[in-house]
Amino acid sequence: MSGQMECYEVPRLSDEEAASPLAKYYTDYPLYWPSPLQRMVLDAGPMDPADAIPAQDWLSLLQVTGYRKIVYGYCMMPDGSGFYIEYSTTPPDWDPAWRRWYGPWMNFKAGDGARPHGNLRYKLWMPADHWDHEYVNGRDAADGIRSVETLDLGASGDPSSGLASIVHDLDLAEYGLTPERAAELSAHGCRASACWEEFDGPGHHLVLRFSRPWPLGGVENINCEGIGYWARDGQIVRDESTPVDETYLKNVLTHNTVERAHLAQVLPALYEEYHDLPLDAA
Repeated sequence: MSGQMECYEVPRLSDEEAASPLAKYYTDYPLYWPSPLQRMVLDAGPMDPADAIPAQDWLSLLQVTGYRKIVYGYCMMPDGSGFYIEYSTTPPDWDPAWRRWYGPWMNFKAGDGARPHGNLRYKLWMPADHWDHEYVNGRDAADGIRSVETLDLGASGDPSSGLASIVHDLDLAEYGLTPERAAELSAHGCRASACWEEFDGPGHHLVLRFSRPWPLGGVENINCEGIGYWARDGQIVRDESTPVDETYLKNVLTHNTVERAHLAQVLPALYEEYHDLPLDAA
């Protein structure tokens, strides 16, 4: 496609969804492939596991300055778990308030809240793969956030067939982040958060997200995930039943790369139109 950015095909909206004022945020924003440089890294194959972060050493990701040898890649680990690390940046004109608003907002659906076609608010984030997203208790994240998505970049054509999962937030103070280190990160404008994920099928995932000021302006984000680990009672726990292979890891990293870039396109205008409206506004 000379002179054009390549795009993914996305599922058609239902008639009900297509009639929603939100539909323009689904149909009018192409879902672009990763950048050429990102595709080159993804297609080069897995990274050396020696450059990955073992789950038990996950807090080594939290560096105030400097970079690991690899900050964008994936691999299987010697113990049979999976690992990926994702690097991205957000520009100086990005307003963090946009994302803080979108996180809670997408867990609700306009109108009566019925979800026969999934959750359009969530689909806007990654139209090829996203289907549904909601608070487990219907109010807040205290009991986890349930989602349904595929991670195949639209290959199945049916995000509703994705595996359901529930994400639970973690307090890093209970998993090795000391007050002194937390204070150092805060003093340098760094932010860290973590969660673990459980599935309707077997398996668990452990996620660590980190952001810090980017020397060129804006923010750089470095996130990693241990596929086959979770956290309980202050301990990092291995779950050998977790399905994972190199294809899955490449797909997850590609999915995350695409959805991050796509939300950056959609969210400024979406926020401008909806953030002052009632939570159930169509």
